[in-house]
Amino acid sequence: MRNIYISLLLIILLISSCKAQNAPLYRIDRDNPEGTHFKDLDNDLSDFVGTWKWQSNDSIVTIEFQKWEDIIFEDTNQYEDMLVGAYKFTVNGTVIQDYMSQLEENSIYIYEHNIVGNTILHKGQYPKCTECTDNERQVFVYFTDPEREYLNSAIVLRHKVNNGIEKMNVILYQFENSFLPSVDAPKQNRIPYRGYTFIKE
Repeated sequence: MRNIYISLLLIILLISSCKAQNAPLYRIDRDNPEGTHFKDLDNDLSDFVGTWKWQSNDSIVTIEFQKWEDIIFEDTNQYEDMLVGAYKFTVNGTVIQDYMSQLEENSIYIYEHNIVGNTILHKGQYPKCTECTDNERQVFVYFTDPEREYLNSAIVLRHKVNNGIEKMNVILYQFENSFLPSVDAPKQNRIPYRGYTFIKE
């Protein structure tokens, strides 16, 4: 009888461990078992944690990233590590946008943050990175200008270190068609679509 209880206990533990398995972010699959944790096992997100600055003449964009771990998605009962960011944009010393305080708002739904995501991209995926090595990965995150939420915008992030200086190459682009609310509605975010190189502060 004691052996039966031990066997049952081992089966339960085995099932529990299967349900709570870890998987790398680049293998996100909704068909995985409930309780799966998609983890940043290769530090693809960790490379971007911190504060970054881009400057051109009198225009300055500052982005701060945090990595939030084990965010649960109740529709699949799975967990994911996420990159969450906020940004500030100034021109000639005038603040155009400042959403840095949003990082402190952890009570709102994860996708209500202005920069958020965790999709791992390989060299050949759009937008293609011709300079990337075969094993190099980039990170896709959603980007929102709160005054132009109708624009479907995204950022692709690439981490580089040159002569001991950490850099973040950014491509800000429209990843799918947007439905403009009016004929004269702006077709760009207030931070324009283009490539940027940020320096870690």
